[in-house]
Formats: sequence, structure tokens, C-alpha cells
Amino acid sequence: MGRVLSYYKREGDKVIEEYLSEHIKACINLLSKFNGSKIERTGTFLNKNFFDSVRLSIIFHDLGKVFYWRREGEDTIYFTGHEVFSAYILRKFEKDLKRKKLDELEEISKILKPALFAVAFHHHPMSIEERLKKINERMKWIRFTPTCLDDLKHELSYLDNILNTEEKMLLNNVLDNIKRSIEERQLRIEDVKQGFHDIDKEIFQYFISKSDTDVALKKLSYLTLTALVCVDYISASEIRGGKTRFSDVVEDFYRFYMKEELPKILKK
Repeated sequence: MGRVLSYYKREGDKVIEEYLSEHIKACINLLSKFNGSKIERTGTFLNKNFFDSVRLSIIFHDLGKVFYWRREGEDTIYFTGHEVFSAYILRKFEKDLKRKKLDELEEISKILKPALFAVAFHHHPMSIEERLKKINERMKWIRFTPTCLDDLKHELSYLDNILNTEEKMLLNNVLDNIKRSIEERQLRIEDVKQGFHDIDKEIFQYFISKSDTDVALKKLSYLTLTALVCVDYISASEIRGGKTRFSDVVEDFYRFYMKEELPKILKK
């Protein structure tokens, strides 16, 4: 089984690469002082398990990269549209978890719907249709094969205790089922793209709703997306290097909103 890359770039004799599990760990490490931060206190006020929304969004956000590969002689891997595949995997995870815990449907939704929103839109500067068209343009770099799921399971084995035992078992089952569906030709890329449309429609419904539950869910979704984008960008920048005005803004946001606050008496 092979490793799954989250980033690859070759410049002359220099190669910069990062494996998926390494990137996930780096993002999780940025949450080391998350408890007690401004964003954590706001999210936890809306849902006591807000941290799990952020944690699971980090774990799932780049899983779709497993289907992308670098052709021989190319200096860079482009993962355009990977969030479509990542969101599909998380949606399957959510459905299986709900089937397993029918008495906890509301609590599961509070955790996983914000995570799904964050995963689906963490790379969405354009319309959904435009993003899906980009997948069509990158088809020769996409391998939608059963062996990819074996590689992904192997890569996730490096995550140590970031997933609990129940989550590991459930995710492995999800990946096995996706693998089987691809083998039996019951799942195609077009089906994944349609699944993304379905996710978008579901999100739209609770975003336009004015019920107290859905308003809270919308706020949790924005908070989760913001946290994910922040740690994703910072951890990626540490590997790829280079400073930009945007990276300065993200780092300032991280320091101010995503790190625990010292009691006032200790700030003096």
C-alpha cells in the first residue's frame, strides 16, 4: 500500500512533500491551546461538542486527495476539487453513524453538519458548478480506483489517537463500502459529484431557515469553517514557506481568536 500525499512540488533538485497524515497532525497540533479561546467559547456556547466539529473537519477535509496522482515528469500535484470527494466520504460517515445511533440524531447533526459544511467549502472561491467543472478538467490526474481506499486506510493508520476507536472502525467500514462500490461499478465520479449537489441543497435548507436550531447550526458551520481554514492555511504555509499579507492576517486571527486567553491578572 502506498502513502497519500497532501502536497508535492519539485523545484530543480529540491522536492517539498507532505503526507496527508502529517498535514492532519500539524493542523490538530494548532488546536493545542484551542480550549478557552474566543472561538471555542463561542462555539461551545452553541454546542458543547463544538471541538469535535472542528476536529472531524480537520481529519476529513483532505481525504479526497487520495484520488489524485502525479504523472511521471510533472513537478506539482494539483488537487483541484478534492473537497468534493472529501465531503462525500464525510457524508457517508455521518449517515452510518446516524444509523448506528438512532437515539442521538440531533446531537450527531450538531457535530457533523458544521464539519460537513467546513469540509465542502474550505476551498470554494467560486460557484459549485465552476468547481465541479474543474474536476472534469483534471480527470487525467484522478484515479478513482479501489486501491486508493486501501492507501487511504493505510495513511490514516498514522494518526495515532486523533480518532477514537469507534470513529476508526466506522471510517474503515465507510472506506471499505466505497471500495466495494467502485469495484462493483456502482459508484462513479459522476455519482460523487451528484452527492455534492445533494450536500449543497441540504446545507442551503438550514441556512435559509429561521428556526432557532438552524440559526445555531448556521453559526456553528461558519465557526467550524473559519477554524479549519485558519489551521489548514497556517500548517500548509509552514511546509511550503513564503509569507503573504493574507498569511499575516490568518496568523493574527489565530493568535487572537484561536488560542486560550490568559486570565486578566496574568496579562499584567
